[in-house]
Amino acid sequence: MTREFKSVIMLLISAIIWGFSYVAQALGLQEVGPFTFNTARSFVACIFLWLTYLFFKKTSNYYKNEIFSLKSTIIFGSVCGLLMTVATNFQQMGIIGTTTGKAGFLTATYIVLIPIFDFFLGKKIKPRIILCVFFAMVGTYLLSVKENFTVNGYDLLVLFSAIFFALHIMVMTKLPNDCQAILASLTQFFVVMLVSLVIAIFKEEIVLSSLKAAIPAILFVGVLSSGVGFTLQMIAIKDIDPTIGSLVSSLESVFAAVGGWMILGQKMNLREITGCIIILVVTIIAQLPSKKKV
Repeated sequence: MTREFKSVIMLLISAIIWGFSYVAQALGLQEVGPFTFNTARSFVACIFLWLTYLFFKKTSNYYKNEIFSLKSTIIFGSVCGLLMTVATNFQQMGIIGTTTGKAGFLTATYIVLIPIFDFFLGKKIKPRIILCVFFAMVGTYLLSVKENFTVNGYDLLVLFSAIFFALHIMVMTKLPNDCQAILASLTQFFVVMLVSLVIAIFKEEIVLSSLKAAIPAILFVGVLSSGVGFTLQMIAIKDIDPTIGSLVSSLESVFAAVGGWMILGQKMNLREITGCIIILVVTIIAQLPSKKKV
């Protein structure tokens, strides 16, 4: 089994976890506010990641002998954490008033946003990407704008989160060689926890009984989504072609829709399903490799 194939498997597992985590978030947000939920899930993620690192350091020769820069790891993890704080909190505020399937597909538009940001950084943008952006806007319109031309504000919050998920992915692909992946992931969620906690204290009422009721959802998102999912992504992304990596990760939106239908009984009308299909297709096309000139 090649390293790239292992990376594909890791990203596929991440996509499944993330897809169903939309359901867990929706259930958890029925009990607590978004910032409280984000604080709790990040706290759980930090504990899980720390224990994971200690386990591998004790049992793996690779981790025992690994040489890395703690300063570089903390700085990189903190930058990722700030972007993740904005992305996850806006996403969770949006999930309160939309379906998990719509949230998943709207979040997936980050894949189309990445080439646009690259363009502003001086990279050429392919004509294909311009078409993808246009049709992504069409898909988003069908998904979020109703027939009377009103827009669901919660959908807009999820769309805004996609901007920061795109920036987060762009930063993560620049993981320095002297960074420790698990500790960088731990640092990022520690930052998310701190910032979210401060906001929760001032903006939300933290009720212990409600927090207790949300524990199953918090554990699922904290351990699997935040802990396992993002760590697998951070490890896998180093050994895989970015196009393939983004393609596999984009399946997250499909699993979000499946999870919402299976567990929450959520349904979409034909207009919304059409929008989802358009977004899925353009996110795939946007990542296809260009033909090399002979």
